[in-house]
This record gives sequence, C-alpha cells and structure tokens, in this order.
Amino acid sequence: MRTENETPSRVPVEALLQWLRDTPKAEAEARCAARGTSVGYLRQIAYGYKVAGLIGADIELITEGKCRRQDLRPHDFARYWPELSTEGRSAA
Repeated sequence: MRTENETPSRVPVEALLQWLRDTPKAEAEARCAARGTSVGYLRQIAYGYKVAGLIGADIELITEGKCRRQDLRPHDFARYWPELSTEGRSAA
C-alpha cells in the first residue's frame, strides 16, 4: 500500500518517446495496427504507465529498431529474450 508522500515509480522510455515524436501520426498508427497494437498503448509504455512484456519485440519492429527491447526492459530483457543476452556467448 502506498503512502500519501510516495510517488509512483514510472520510468519513461526515451527511445520510444522520441520515435513517437518524430513519426507522423498516420505512419505510427499504420505500423501499430499492422502489429495488433495502438499508438495509445505505445504511449502508455513510453511514459512508464505500462511495462512492455512480450510486445517488446513488436515495438522493436514497429520502430524499425529505434526502440530496442533492451531499452524497454533494461534490467530484465534477457529473461524474456535470452537470445539477446551477451552472457555465456563466446567471442567469434
């Protein structure tokens, strides 16, 4: 239970916010619709009201890599997407 003086812990995702600012509205809406989501939902994630789960891969595709899954979940992305983890990989 939160106390009166406690602030909610929202963490904005700057890369996603920047993509939303830079992308024309119609283009953003079309890209989101093609992936089964909406600009409104991406805004909720971007401003930290929602946490990106598995939709992170879709967001990376929607933004053409401008917002990566690592940007969306910097502390636990490897839990959802272990293929992105550098731990345990040998140098090529």
